Amino acid sequence: MTAMLDAPTGGRLGRDDSQAAKLRNVDWSLVLLVGAIVGFGVVAILSATRNQVGYELVNKQIVFAVVGTTLMVAVGLIDYDKLRAFLPLIGIITVVVLIAVLSPLGTEVRGTKGWFNVAGFSLQPAEFAKIPLIVLLAALFTGRTGNVEAPRIVASLGILGALAALVLLEGETGSVLVYCFIALGIFTVAGIPARVLTLLMVSGVAVFSLILSSNLLKEYQVARLTSFVDPNASAADSYNQTQSVNTIGSGGLTGQGLFEGPQTQLGFVPEQETDFIFTVIAEELGFVGAAAVLLLEGLILIRIFRISQLARDGFGTLICMGVFSMLLIHIFQNVGMTLRLMPITGIPLPFVSYGGSSLITSLLCIGLVQSVSVHRRRGNLERSY
Repeated sequence: MTAMLDAPTGGRLGRDDSQAAKLRNVDWSLVLLVGAIVGFGVVAILSATRNQVGYELVNKQIVFAVVGTTLMVAVGLIDYDKLRAFLPLIGIITVVVLIAVLSPLGTEVRGTKGWFNVAGFSLQPAEFAKIPLIVLLAALFTGRTGNVEAPRIVASLGILGALAALVLLEGETGSVLVYCFIALGIFTVAGIPARVLTLLMVSGVAVFSLILSSNLLKEYQVARLTSFVDPNASAADSYNQTQSVNTIGSGGLTGQGLFEGPQTQLGFVPEQETDFIFTVIAEELGFVGAAAVLLLEGLILIRIFRISQLARDGFGTLICMGVFSMLLIHIFQNVGMTLRLMPITGIPLPFVSYGGSSLITSLLCIGLVQSVSVHRRRGNLERSY
């Protein structure tokens, strides 16, 4: 990626905004890949929950998928450049909602006061806030010339810090990790010097260490974050990951068979439909099934990266790379958590884990990427940096 991002293109030069052109420019490979992995997730959720709650969660996930797909299509057809006019409003609404969830309007779920209950569905604003963060940071670093100016870096850190602080007050550490990785991806593509990136990463680690040693997080939250590297961790603290590793290992090459995994069907792995959904796939479909899911996730990332290269401007490129970074850290952290290589953070596996907020957010992000693809320059290969 080049370090020089362009100014807004303006006008309609080089564009073909007809409906036929929009359909031609849709990345249909990405559509099929996302559809396949969402379907994969529905089947895995059914296997993980049917003995406990029947079809309740599967039916909800299907509703989430329909809503998310509708929004994805709508967002994909709208020119992403129009978001520039609403950036201040987007930022204000995001902050107001994250504050509101800390009020009596919000609901506490598993120790995290970060949910709204709406008509029987739980919505998590911290998930949706990933989209405004991507758009705001992408816009902030578009249109610069020469080296990245210090005020832009300070402003971006202010946006990141404000969202991260509000989410930490909710007790949600996983989303903060995702926010930081989104920012890191956009910073890298925007051309922030390596020495500055290094300083930011070192500072981030120092801040995280201070948070762990403070009273901001509850004792059980700290244990979840550290038990994977602590040989003296109690059996209770390491139970989830111990069961997860055992379940994955029992799948072997081809698995125990769909709906036949004993660990899954007997509910030995907590939160198996959400945080630990990968264990369902690995136990019942084995290494082959797990590899298939990771292949689908990887191909989605490849398509997003390709669309970022075909974007008509730097704003589109940075949006794509923000989405790329978000999905990458989700995949890496979630799978690493199930293998006891990463801490337990509650980060779901994109498009697969149960949860409306996560699925709708991921589909909305794909809609943004499709908007970049649909509204790329005529001929598909022009770049403006």
